[in-house]
Amino acid sequence: MPLSLRDKTAAFCRESADPTLRELAEESGMADVFQRALLALQDDASSGPEEKRGPQKPTLEEDLDALDALARAEFGQGYYPTQVLSYTAPPGTRSTTGAHHWACPHGRCAGRGRVRPGQQPPLCTGTGVPLVSTAVEA
Repeated sequence: MPLSLRDKTAAFCRESADPTLRELAEESGMADVFQRALLALQDDASSGPEEKRGPQKPTLEEDLDALDALARAEFGQGYYPTQVLSYTAPPGTRSTTGAHHWACPHGRCAGRGRVRPGQQPPLCTGTGVPLVSTAVEA
């Protein structure tokens, strides 16, 4: 099953919390690709990152795929998850699982991590904005 842009964005946000991918991009002459992807996530939430790139520039997804390919070539594996798990509610049951996860307030990434009672919201690595508690949908 191919990864959605939201899953790819979530993987990039997780990976950019550590300097390894940024340093690899800089050493490989792809610092502009890393920076362009990061800036696309920091853009105003009212307009999508694709709207500000213009027709000649690669899309956010193309930049994320290029960085994943760079990591794969260097480390033997990329930063995208190898498998995305999903939940399907049985027929006749609620559409939510009852669980909550931390999600991007702009809806740009798939979110991550279980919400624990009393836990302060983590910050999005890409934007510095606090993540929001969101129900895990079926």
